[in-house]
Amino acid sequence: MPGIRFANPVRTRTYAFIGAMILVLGIFLYTYSLVRSFERQTEILTMVFAKFCAAATYPATQDEEVRLIFNEVIKDIHFPIVITDPRGVPYTWKNIGDHLDPDDVSWEVFASASPTSPPPGVISEVIAVVRRMDSKRRPVLMLDQVSGRFLGTVHYARPAITGGLKWLPFAAGALLVLFFVMGYLGIRSFIVGERRSIWIGMAKETAHQLGTPLSSLMGWLQLLKERCADDRMRETVREMEKDILRLSKISSRFGKVGSRPRLDREDVVEIVRNAVDYQKRRLPSLSREVEIKEHFGNVPKADVNVDLLVWAIENLLKNALDAMDKPRGIVEIRAIYIPRRQIISIEVEDNGRGMDQKSAKKVFEPGYTTRRGGWGLGLPLARRVIEEYHYGKLSLLRTSPGKGSLFVMEIPAVKHTGGGA
Repeated sequence: MPGIRFANPVRTRTYAFIGAMILVLGIFLYTYSLVRSFERQTEILTMVFAKFCAAATYPATQDEEVRLIFNEVIKDIHFPIVITDPRGVPYTWKNIGDHLDPDDVSWEVFASASPTSPPPGVISEVIAVVRRMDSKRRPVLMLDQVSGRFLGTVHYARPAITGGLKWLPFAAGALLVLFFVMGYLGIRSFIVGERRSIWIGMAKETAHQLGTPLSSLMGWLQLLKERCADDRMRETVREMEKDILRLSKISSRFGKVGSRPRLDREDVVEIVRNAVDYQKRRLPSLSREVEIKEHFGNVPKADVNVDLLVWAIENLLKNALDAMDKPRGIVEIRAIYIPRRQIISIEVEDNGRGMDQKSAKKVFEPGYTTRRGGWGLGLPLARRVIEEYHYGKLSLLRTSPGKGSLFVMEIPAVKHTGGGA
């Protein structure tokens, strides 16, 4: 209806995805800033606690009230802390391990311990913890505020919660990347599926539209055959019949697009020969001299759909013939068996105009063509026939401007478990 515009579902999904990405990125940056702020505050608080312990430890040994305050404070500390005497031997600690209890160390062991060569046991393990703490954070010295005498050292580490929080931004970043990848794949899958549905619909509609006039033509042809008395006219009618049968095959092929075809054990070389013979009969119509050379090895039979495989091969041959720009063109087609990979390789090589890298990347995209008047459907449909229906692979192995192209079609020689219906 005039004046009404319908929303593009692909564009709508793309905008929704971009909006979600911006939202997730904003949440990630906000979370990261909160974690960094919490880490800085925790670091400052930890250092203040450590300095308080350093300042209060010495008076706590002489003043009962200060000792009570110190014990209450250190009881609520939730980060690892170790206090060593002037020799560097630990005499109290907390939060460095449930199995390391200061009460398990006797006065005799503590008094005789050396920080450089401690006896095996609790003291030795705590000293190892102290070294790890000092490698990450500078310890706080305890000094007598009056005399300046060195009383010992407070060693500390970051609370365990900040150690876990430091990974939160990375986890959020990983989720962000995962969200981006899943969203991209989802949109790409939707676009590919929508494009595929369009081409399948076009193919089936083409087959449907061809069906009625073909039936009519077959009827008129039968009437002509019955009334023909002239030999030349009969020959003409026979050639017309071949072309109408050819059109019927083409219609049948289009009708099979989108449905699972039947695969039968067939002679691949014979199929290739038939496709080549059909193209050879049409070579005289070309404005230049073209030779098709055939090279066939000892190739086993394979599970294929004859109509569709012939269609794919003819598309490659027609593509090679259309690419001819030299007075004498050569198209070589090879069919070989590769036992190591258990595949049959069909190669179509020409010495035509070739393609640049930009065109080579788009050659299998539906609608892309370098030929005036072309639809850009032949190669995409050929790839679909080989890869989706025959579980093989069709690729452009080599191309160069002015030097021609080499297309390679690979199909498995062994029976595929997901074979046709």
